[in-house]
Amino acid sequence: MNSVATQAADVHRSAVVVEGSTVIELSDAHLERIRRGGVTAVNHTVTRPYAGTLEALRDVNTCRRWIDAHSDQVLLALTVADIERAKAEGKEAVILGPQDTEMIGVDLDLLGTFYDLGVRILQLTYQRQNLLGAGCGEPVDSGLTLAGKRFVAEMNDLGILVDVSHCGEATGLGAMEASSTPVVVTHSFCNVLSPHIRAKSDDFLKALAAQGGVLGITTLSGFLHYPDEPGRRPDLTRFVEHVAHIADLVGVDHVAIATDYDETWTQEMRIAQLADPNQADLLPGFGWTDRRAIGMDDAGDFANFTPALLDGGFSPDEVTKILGQNWLRVFDQAWTV
Repeated sequence: MNSVATQAADVHRSAVVVEGSTVIELSDAHLERIRRGGVTAVNHTVTRPYAGTLEALRDVNTCRRWIDAHSDQVLLALTVADIERAKAEGKEAVILGPQDTEMIGVDLDLLGTFYDLGVRILQLTYQRQNLLGAGCGEPVDSGLTLAGKRFVAEMNDLGILVDVSHCGEATGLGAMEASSTPVVVTHSFCNVLSPHIRAKSDDFLKALAAQGGVLGITTLSGFLHYPDEPGRRPDLTRFVEHVAHIADLVGVDHVAIATDYDETWTQEMRIAQLADPNQADLLPGFGWTDRRAIGMDDAGDFANFTPALLDGGFSPDEVTKILGQNWLRVFDQAWTV
């Protein structure tokens, strides 16, 4: 192993590595991928967007029971100390982070129930309008509603991190104004490089950084696309270009990793997504086999991020921040009430 590869392996091995957004398969195969990739913690979309209350509660229960049954390998992350303990013990820390609030509506007591069950990250909207604000798929975004402001305040009081990944820009900016702790974009990318309704503008990124927030860069091909070469499948060099853009624009403290991979996704589910007007334009232009960036097929490839970032000019300390420390900072600020 050459010196560059040795340095990358050492950096990755010592870092707390956080996957900012994923849907995990509750299986031994998932645990094998996590071990192989050296991942410490994952933000797990524990229930599907648009799920009803009963379905969401069942999904949370199923995940909690799986964690309990695999306590020798997995733990539920409720605090940053839990994530640090997982690193020390060689376990995976699972953070419960639904990508929608429709299962809660505006019932602040029910929000408290989901907190008690372990939810620590919560996305306000998913593509469409709800009672809190507009999703990025809406033609008009009038911003965070009054109910949304109350909801964000209660999230702050409970200790739930506010996520605006699929929110419209005005709604996301409104959440930043309403929140007393940093707001995050758990999984997105840079609109100036890869224009898309799910991407974030430079002005949005500046506001996010000013408030102390972090954006996780995805590695889905349709999101890291090259506007001038729409059929070109991106690789980790393209991922690093998005990371570098944010670092140059607002500083390395405000960028991290979030593959946005769904381990339970099937080709049939992809076909159904294309037929759903709320989601049809999320990942255009790439087929099933090339839907993920070259070099990052699944969580087992997570160690590939480290040499890519080092080769991209980031120092070992900066890479450690991108791999996980930036996430831990905002987790601690939001979860410490």
